[in-house]
Amino acid sequence: MEEVRYWQEETETLPREELGALQLKRFQERMAYVYKYSSMYKRKYDEAGIKPKDIRTLEDIKNVPFTIKEELRESQVRIPPWGDFMCVPPEEGVRVFQTTGTTGIPVKVLLNRKDWTENFYDQFMHFMYGYGIKTSDILFVPFGYGLYIAWWGFQAALEQAGVMIVPGGAQSSQDRVRNILDWDATAVCGTPTYLLHLGETAKKMGLSLPDSKVRIIVAAGEPGANVPATKAAIEELYGAKCYDDIGSSEISNFGFECIAQKGTHIIESMFYAECLDPDTLEPVGPGEVGELVLSNLCTESMPLLRYRIKDLVRFNKDQCDCGRTFLRLDGGILGRSDDMFQFAGVNIFPSGIENLIRQVEEFSSEYQIVVPKLGSGKRMKIRVEPASNQISEVEMDQAVQQFIDTFKYRITVTPDVEIAKIGELPRFELKAKRLIRET
Repeated sequence: MEEVRYWQEETETLPREELGALQLKRFQERMAYVYKYSSMYKRKYDEAGIKPKDIRTLEDIKNVPFTIKEELRESQVRIPPWGDFMCVPPEEGVRVFQTTGTTGIPVKVLLNRKDWTENFYDQFMHFMYGYGIKTSDILFVPFGYGLYIAWWGFQAALEQAGVMIVPGGAQSSQDRVRNILDWDATAVCGTPTYLLHLGETAKKMGLSLPDSKVRIIVAAGEPGANVPATKAAIEELYGAKCYDDIGSSEISNFGFECIAQKGTHIIESMFYAECLDPDTLEPVGPGEVGELVLSNLCTESMPLLRYRIKDLVRFNKDQCDCGRTFLRLDGGILGRSDDMFQFAGVNIFPSGIENLIRQVEEFSSEYQIVVPKLGSGKRMKIRVEPASNQISEVEMDQAVQQFIDTFKYRITVTPDVEIAKIGELPRFELKAKRLIRET
C-alpha cells in the first residue's frame, strides 16, 4: 500500500469515543441552528415536543424526527422556489443545484459562500487525500455541467487545492479518450457505467488506456465502484485503481474509499451516520444491512438532520488499515431501499445482479433488469448485449446458460435472458436506469 495521506489527521484518527463527543457537540449546535433559522424544523420539533436542549447524549438523537425528501419537495411546491427549510436567505446563495428527479419533482439546493468554498472544500479534500490525488496530478472531467451537482464540487475543490483540471464537457466519447491521452491525465472521474463505456470506446479505437498516465479513477453516482466485478473491469480497462465517491445532492458528498480499498469511509467529523432497519427504523445489529440515515454537522445553508437518503449499507467500525477511525461502509452503497425488490420470496439487490453480469466476458457492460408485475407468473428478465460481434451463437448460448446457472445458485431465482443487439440498450452518462418494473 502506498503512503497514507490525511487531510485532517487529528479528526480522521480520533479514538471512537472522542469522535462521538465531537459529533454530539456538533449535532447539538446544528439542531439549535435549524430550530432558530428554519421554519420547517422549528415546526417539526415543536410538534414532536422536542427541543435542542433535550439532546444530551448521542442516544438522545433517536428521539429527533426524521427528515425525508418528500417533505423537502412538498415544502418547495407549497412555498416556491425554496420552501421553508432553508436557513439562509436566497440572496446569500452562490451556487444552486437540484436533485436528479428520478423519484419525483427535483428538490432545489442552495449553497452560500461558506458551504461552497469551505465545507465543500473540506469534504473533497478528505476525498482527494483518501484517493492519493496530489497537486501534481491532472484530472480529466468527462461531463458537461448543468443543474445537477455531478462533478461541480469535486472539480472546484481540487482546482482550489492546485490540481490541474482538464474539462471534458460537450465532447464525444472518442474525443474524450483522445483528450485523456493528449493531456496526460493521471486521474479520471465518472459514473461506473460511463467509465466502462469510455474504456471500451478506447479499446474499439485501438488505444491503450493502461499504457497511459492514468493511475486513479474516481467513480460516483452508482454502486458500481464497490461491486467487485465492476471495479475489477474498470481497473483492467484503465490500468488504474478505482475508488468510490458517495453523496447526494441534498446532503452533499459524505463518503470516500481510501487507498486500502476496504470499504467507503464516512466523514464522521462532518456527518453523523445511523444504520437502521428500513421497516422498524431501529438500529440494526453489527454487520447487518440497514438504511443509512445522515445528519449534516457543519452545513449552514440547508442542514438536514436525520435525513433518510434510502441507501442500504453495512457499517464497519473497526479501524481501517489506512489508520482512519471513521466508520466504513463494507461494499459501499449496497443498493437503495426503494430499489431492492422481492421476487419469488427473495430480497434482491440490483447491485448483486450487476456483479454477476460483469463477470461474463461475452456480455457487454450494458444491461437491464425487468421485474414482472406481481402475480403475472412471468420470470424476471435480464437483457444484455454481446460484448462484440465476433462472439458466435454457440459461445453466446453457452455463456447465457452458465450465467443462468450461476444466477440460480447465487440468488436462488431462475431468470430469462434476452440478448439485445449491440447498441440497442440505452447508454447513460449520469445515473443509469437499469431496473424496470412492469405494471
